[in-house]
Amino acid sequence: GTCITLQDKGIDRETFESINNCCLVFDGRLVIDTNCHTNDPSIYGAGPLTKYKRALYCDEYVHEIFSSGEVAERLAQIILPLFDPSFPTPAPVETYEIPKMVKPKVVFANLPGGYHYLHVARPQPLVDLETAMLDSNYGRELITGDKDSGYFRLHLNQYHSVETITCLSKDPFEVSNITQIFGLHQQFMNSLEDRFDSGLISDFFSYFREPWSLLLYHDRFPELRAEIMELLGQPNQPGEQSLSEKVCQMIDEDLTVEEKTKTALAEEYAGSLAKTAVENRLFSYLSYNKYHLPHYAGQNMA
Repeated sequence: GTCITLQDKGIDRETFESINNCCLVFDGRLVIDTNCHTNDPSIYGAGPLTKYKRALYCDEYVHEIFSSGEVAERLAQIILPLFDPSFPTPAPVETYEIPKMVKPKVVFANLPGGYHYLHVARPQPLVDLETAMLDSNYGRELITGDKDSGYFRLHLNQYHSVETITCLSKDPFEVSNITQIFGLHQQFMNSLEDRFDSGLISDFFSYFREPWSLLLYHDRFPELRAEIMELLGQPNQPGEQSLSEKVCQMIDEDLTVEEKTKTALAEEYAGSLAKTAVENRLFSYLSYNKYHLPHYAGQNMA
């Protein structure tokens, strides 16, 4: 038989006694400040056992909802300078401003019945799905399969970027690869929405195993995206507004951009210096990584 408990995680007696005997502040969890200090300056805390002090008014923002790896990196940045003076100290965080965590929360488990489960989401307090879908900026869901054939759900936000990934399958799947598509715009994924709406995608598991997707999982792909964004942020002439600044301004004013405006932006990009710079950087990237990404055409083949 299988027993599943849905009780909230608590603190066992031995852990509580250890915290209490050290005279540390305990409020359901070990209380820390924004720099992971407890009330004892020699003792630091991080992880699901902790919570921020009530003066910050952020009881729902506990370390449990963040990526454990990112929390560990934050703690290491704080502690390492104590042991190695040459190690750079992190930028100071305002007393009443909690550190910004951006990496996704990844949950993977092997469930009863031989199922493999994966859930990747933005680090934020839990909200039930029905309530979240009532938000006008929720975006849309793309779903293939079911629990028998392999369930794969993508939630795209209002900017058409991947906000949530949920997978359930009896067949093993590539967790590390699927996790990499979190936060990507649907255009990076071979015009995902157009292909899905046209009925060309029946199984996301197979779709993200196709040769074209190898670039998404490459370890240097995030650096390439960052470099392209930097190139798009450079104006054609000094003092002019860059293309990325124009797009951001339009979205801030009205999330829905008219087709004629999109056409004008595409024409402006086609005649800009940024287009040549982006293409050169992309071909340089493919040339440098041609042994890892042999499926893509280089500059001499395009």
